[in-house]
Amino acid sequence: MTGTLFSSFFYGIMLVVSSCSFHACSAIAEQKEKPVKEVTDALGRTVAIPVTINKIYPLRAGALRLICYLQAADKVSHVELNEKKRTVPYLMAYPALRNLPVLGVGNNVDPEHLAVSDVDIVVATYMSAREADALQHKSGKPVFVVNYGDLVDMKQDFYNGLQSLGILLDRSERADSLVSFIENDLSEIQRRIQHQNKNNPAAYIGGIAFNGAQGITSSRVRYPSFYYLGIESPVDSVAALQDAIGAGQKNTLLDAEQVLAWDPAYIFLDAAGKDIWQHELIRPAFQALTASRKNHVFSVLPFNWHTINYEHLLCNTWFIGKIVYPETFADVDTEKRSAEIIRYFYGTDIFDEVKKTYDPFVSYRGEK
Repeated sequence: MTGTLFSSFFYGIMLVVSSCSFHACSAIAEQKEKPVKEVTDALGRTVAIPVTINKIYPLRAGALRLICYLQAADKVSHVELNEKKRTVPYLMAYPALRNLPVLGVGNNVDPEHLAVSDVDIVVATYMSAREADALQHKSGKPVFVVNYGDLVDMKQDFYNGLQSLGILLDRSERADSLVSFIENDLSEIQRRIQHQNKNNPAAYIGGIAFNGAQGITSSRVRYPSFYYLGIESPVDSVAALQDAIGAGQKNTLLDAEQVLAWDPAYIFLDAAGKDIWQHELIRPAFQALTASRKNHVFSVLPFNWHTINYEHLLCNTWFIGKIVYPETFADVDTEKRSAEIIRYFYGTDIFDEVKKTYDPFVSYRGEK
């Protein structure tokens, strides 16, 4: 009797598993029947993709942001679960994305759920060729990987990522115009500072997020805003920090004593860590810093929240430029310029919401 019950139970489980596998295999077969074309992704993989792409699944940090930059949010059919919880500009611009279905838990995709979904293609970042091939094999869905890049050492990777997605999603004109917009913005900033005194000012950036919010001692090597403004950062002078803890992003955690010893003339603090650093600022040691005494401590928009926020970086660069070079940027209304930048990136006016959320470009004296 017990053996019969066990056999029936085991048979029932196998029937469910077989049924799930059957549906997955059917979905894979259906995917293969669609007209396809071959493309090459950032990893050099040849990927067979549908000729017509209507439903995208963005996977891993920044993938959804890039798609929103290209104003292709209408093609997104599924999101990672954690996207529903984020407070970021691309979800302010396209709030309907929060209501889309998910295909796994957190940021982990379920290959079988992906297989039976109506997704045409997975657009992924920060993924190895081995991972991409494995997901593609298990789900039967093409996985197209792009390099997210940055605005300094890997700027061309960023541009290539935008332009390859532009081709993939029939947004080439939009991708090219966005690249031109960024290049023109950076060129104008550099044009303004080219005749500055060779004794470049020094500044420190703190509060940069890494695996969550961080305080004053969380910084970054070669912070893009400093790089384009010709601002000296003491963080860059520490050679050991070049092997930074954030792969490809150069995030680093410092000792508080080191920051105090540098005593930078200006301190800019990333709004992502505000709940932490606003309490650190009231400590006597930080109150004694030159930047604190001269009222040269300012908040800026989050740089690294689920990887790099490129629109924020441009806004921050204009603001920092006006603080450090007030005469050179005297004609610039930084809030107005920031609103224009964010509108160009997302095609909608959300700066008031961004400002309310992050409270950027504010002077902090560290007072209780």
